[in-house]
Amino acid sequence: MKIQAFVIAGLLFPASLFAQSIKQPMISSSEDPSTNITEINTTAQNTVVTFKYTSPAKGAWVQLNKSMYLQDANGEERYEYLRSEGIPLRPEKLVTNADNQEVTFKVYFKKLKPDTKEINVIERARSIHEMNDGINFLNFYRVSLQNSRPAGNSTDANRVDVMVMPPPSVQSLDYSPVIKGDMEASMGPMMSKMYTSMLTSQLAIYDNPEITAQLARITKSYYDALIKVGFPADAALKIIIAKPLVSTEGIK
Repeated sequence: MKIQAFVIAGLLFPASLFAQSIKQPMISSSEDPSTNITEINTTAQNTVVTFKYTSPAKGAWVQLNKSMYLQDANGEERYEYLRSEGIPLRPEKLVTNADNQEVTFKVYFKKLKPDTKEINVIERARSIHEMNDGINFLNFYRVSLQNSRPAGNSTDANRVDVMVMPPPSVQSLDYSPVIKGDMEASMGPMMSKMYTSMLTSQLAIYDNPEITAQLARITKSYYDALIKVGFPADAALKIIIAKPLVSTEGIK
């Protein structure tokens, strides 16, 4: 019996070396507010990414492009699509029957290298026309294979509301020409320094994965509210693009 147990353990041990799993991985940014990555599993054969799509409204649809791939976020390696479960491939669509309907599906890719720490999940690049029309793809950037997202809404405790505004122009102030010229000469460099400092601080805030995740949740809630009061899905997307709740005017 001892010999048998030793043989079984010896057979199982090598397989465990290839196994890697993470639930609710930390994601730096993504394009589709209706879809999230819930789990990533790498086995001896392949890497499986599990997604959950939440329908913003009855009649919304989801599909998959089989050109999808994984990419090492810190390198050049690329891992191709193999197959998928629970979602149709383009041009077929899965049309939802109710608001907030959840659809879970899995996509299989070639196996990641064991030392991979972060990946990009790329379904398809968006054209300018698609961006203007509010069309999103399942593109996720810097998905961690080591760190999970905090449980619940823990980031709400550290909520930061950001409104980036451009600095006032000295030229717009109603001073006499002589005084205005002196003020432009003396205040111009100071205003430039202040604005540079403010812009640097704002960019640091947006670079925080927890803040970008919070902004994504706010955008999703905004979208759901527009749908709830009667806006069609395409109109709601255009409103979000044209009038975001959080202004970024000052960082353009």
